[in-house]
Amino acid sequence: MKILVISDIHGNASALREVANRERDVDATIFLGDAILSGPQSNAVMELLSELQPAVSLMGNHDVEVLDPALFAGWPPEWVALNTWIIENLDAAVPEVVSKWKGSHNFEIDGLHFCLHHGDIKNGAESPLPDASDATFEILKQGGQSSTVLFGHTHVQFERLVNGVNFINPGSVGQSRCGKRVACYGIFQDGIYEPRQVDYEPDDWLRDLEKIQILDDYPRFKKWLIEGFLSGFGLGQRDPWQKYGQQGYL
Repeated sequence: MKILVISDIHGNASALREVANRERDVDATIFLGDAILSGPQSNAVMELLSELQPAVSLMGNHDVEVLDPALFAGWPPEWVALNTWIIENLDAAVPEVVSKWKGSHNFEIDGLHFCLHHGDIKNGAESPLPDASDATFEILKQGGQSSTVLFGHTHVQFERLVNGVNFINPGSVGQSRCGKRVACYGIFQDGIYEPRQVDYEPDDWLRDLEKIQILDDYPRFKKWLIEGFLSGFGLGQRDPWQKYGQQGYL
């Protein structure tokens, strides 16, 4: 059985489409959350996810914000404007679909047992990045007995073995942060995991961003979004992702 593992699409249908085209022969898909905000192709992302028919979809922190925009009301005005525009222009059925996505839980498919977690840890704990403490990864396990934990959120593709448990982040499909613009994901083929990446063309994403007229009120922000997208530093060329990029992470 071939299982596709994807996470952190962030409104980038151009990247997700390339992944789907490359992996047409998958038998099942696991989606670890963050589908929509804050990218210009959110409706197209949801259409592609519907076609992929994930066996399970997690609700990421930004998916929660789709259902409760008050969560980002205190953000800088340019981010509020962008996210509000995206939500107001979603197809009518999207919020209901998102509302049915699950939280962290144990999951079994084809005899494989996983603990699934979006990867956002509350209460001020450090993020589960490659050099985080063992204790951070134990939080993701949430007391489960699975030998494999799948998570996203940090946008860094890596694996980490902690006390006999393999913690796997497939990386981000839609928002590279380590300095190389590729769509990252993972494949389980007959129980064996392999991290994968695929290049994709940026033109459609750029054209769709131009359609968001509210961004014309924030030209510096719009330029920053475009530069980050094209450079692969989706949140700007800064640490910790710049450091991980220099270390070869995607």
